[in-house]
Amino acid sequence: MNLKEKIKSFRHSDHFHIRLIYHLLKPLWVIRRFITDTYYRSVVITRLQHRMKYYQRSSFTMPDRYPLVFAACAQYLQAIAHPRLLSFGCATGEEAATLGKYMPDAEITGTDVNEWCIKACKNKYSDSRFVFLLRDSDVYNKCSGFDAIFCMAVFQHTANRLNKNNETARGLTFSQFEEEINILDTKLNPGGLLVIDNCDFSFEDTSVARQYKPLEFINNRISRARPLFDPNNRKIAETQNNYRVFVKEGK
Repeated sequence: MNLKEKIKSFRHSDHFHIRLIYHLLKPLWVIRRFITDTYYRSVVITRLQHRMKYYQRSSFTMPDRYPLVFAACAQYLQAIAHPRLLSFGCATGEEAATLGKYMPDAEITGTDVNEWCIKACKNKYSDSRFVFLLRDSDVYNKCSGFDAIFCMAVFQHTANRLNKNNETARGLTFSQFEEEINILDTKLNPGGLLVIDNCDFSFEDTSVARQYKPLEFINNRISRARPLFDPNNRKIAETQNNYRVFVKEGK
């Protein structure tokens, strides 16, 4: 094994002095990584600056992760000449780029709380159709009039899924989730689409859900092996069977 993995193995040694070596070296490794790894540094800084809004700590993403959803949304929005789309929690921009392929005439805004991610997006996608904004910027806060908002794998917290003691939601609570949903609702046009997947809670438990109805297409409602929490933050199931795409009524 390499040196890093060998040192990590010291943590579980039966010998006190070997475990001590691990605990003495770990802070040095963290400091070194903070200095040399720009992405890791951005995660740490974002966590400190935006703790209450930094739910999904991972910026992992990939192109075309939800082809059935994207295709259904593109079909629904085809009558709009230049649909305005929001990729909420855009990470490094692959989702925004994918939406641009499904809807070539769309105007696409990506937003993320991590400044490093926004810089990466701007470096990779310079097409004038794309705009990338920090989540807490004044420009983003004033944005509205979207025809579709995509929140894919954003409203989740690792502790709620993987901790052994996860009977109660922590890190991301229902009140935080609902507050974010209420804000997004004000940015979405009547008749627009709100798309939510891989979430710790059910959108249908929110106060604004009564203004929405599921979009009818095959596989809009799917089962996932992940915990589901209720509005009181109590885990009520180990699997989910939720709709992913909703239409805002009132058009």
